[in-house]
Amino acid sequence: MDPLVVAAFAVVALLEIIVPLALGYWFVKQFDLSWRVFALGALFFIVVQVVHAPLVLVTQTPLYLALLPSGTTAALAALAIYLGLMAGLFEEVGRYLVYRYLFGRQKIPLTRENGLLFGTGWGGVESMIVALVVLSGMVSYLLLTGDGGGIPLPDDPLVRAEIEALRALTPLDLLPGLAERMMTITLHIAWSLMVLAAVVYGKKTLLVLAILWHAAVDAAAVYLAQTQGILVTEAVVFVFAVIGLVYIFWEWRRMGARAAS
Repeated sequence: MDPLVVAAFAVVALLEIIVPLALGYWFVKQFDLSWRVFALGALFFIVVQVVHAPLVLVTQTPLYLALLPSGTTAALAALAIYLGLMAGLFEEVGRYLVYRYLFGRQKIPLTRENGLLFGTGWGGVESMIVALVVLSGMVSYLLLTGDGGGIPLPDDPLVRAEIEALRALTPLDLLPGLAERMMTITLHIAWSLMVLAAVVYGKKTLLVLAILWHAAVDAAAVYLAQTQGILVTEAVVFVFAVIGLVYIFWEWRRMGARAAS
């Protein structure tokens, strides 16, 4: 067991919780907003996943097996596109419905500032859930690589391989996951602003664009992670995140000019 790896697990999980909360706090204080908007983003991410996640779990394996005769690569590509579209449809339509119907009932203005905070809550709670997964990974690392042999294990080659993989971990191996969370939060804010713009401007083409953009990111991540490895995957997600950041600033100015006119 490497204490630095344990520390890296703890730091990554802590940052995945603190960063979205700190960003939300900054938006709340900077623009005099309500934490209720952050909470709505977090709540409806979970609500959407209650429907989305089970549906994906039930359908993805039969779909992949049905596509397998066309070749492993083609089947993986089709599955990646399917998973991406499912994520895009559920999450972006979910955002649209919250803006379109719930914000008015809650008397929450459809402003760019609230769009930023809503997106931070949406992506932030996902980051916090991933942090819990990271913490569970830390516990597994402690139990399976500790000198005392934390738990009795069967003499199975697969189990031994898993333990060796855990022992081979370095602190640097955990950093791509943290970077991905930060990039994903950026993308959720960008998509939240785009869907908000679809409502504010009355242009459903922007909703379709948000769905396709989200689908492209998720599909690329699924496919590349299986075929090219983690570094290439994160590099591609980074490019999408930079595009998202550029869009956030552009839409921020556009909505500001519209509000001033």
